[in-house]
Amino acid sequence: KKPCKLNCLIVIFVLPTDQFGNVFAPVKYDMSGNIEKLTQVYNTDLQRHGNLNDMVLLEHSTGGILATDALMWLRRALHLIQRFFELILEDNNSTGGSTEELVVFLKMAYKETLNVYHNWPLQMLFSVLSRMCPTRTKFYQIISLERCHSEAVVYRDMATFTASLRNNVEVLAAFYQDNQLEVQGKV
Repeated sequence: KKPCKLNCLIVIFVLPTDQFGNVFAPVKYDMSGNIEKLTQVYNTDLQRHGNLNDMVLLEHSTGGILATDALMWLRRALHLIQRFFELILEDNNSTGGSTEELVVFLKMAYKETLNVYHNWPLQMLFSVLSRMCPTRTKFYQIISLERCHSEAVVYRDMATFTASLRNNVEVLAAFYQDNQLEVQGKV
């Protein structure tokens, strides 16, 4: 399993989440905070923190939890985005046509990824915010960066990005599982 580099996750983070509206504001805020925590720990020892795996294992061996917790929550947020994109792509590829309202996919992605880790108030907050999910038409405009790309090109690129994101999420999940770093509690 390939170690993850911090700068790779920062590049992944450059999603146009601001344009998705309020629904992704808490996710982006949480991701930004976790990237800042990872960067803070990374900067304490650049030589020994060559990749995220080494940094987390080193921190864990000394009893620290800042980077370990931050990377776990960053991975969970990325998993939500990955699953949301997968559901949109699956719907786009189905023979029955494309669903305009994406809120159902966002709620499904949340239920499959973050719901188990959130307490009731956070679940209710997500339920309220999910109503602000953009429609497929608006989502397409955002993903295409409001350029005149064909839908086929946009969805092809989205599929490539999502496959790469899935790979990173799976590698991190396996790393946490293999090293018994995963925390199952609710927040």
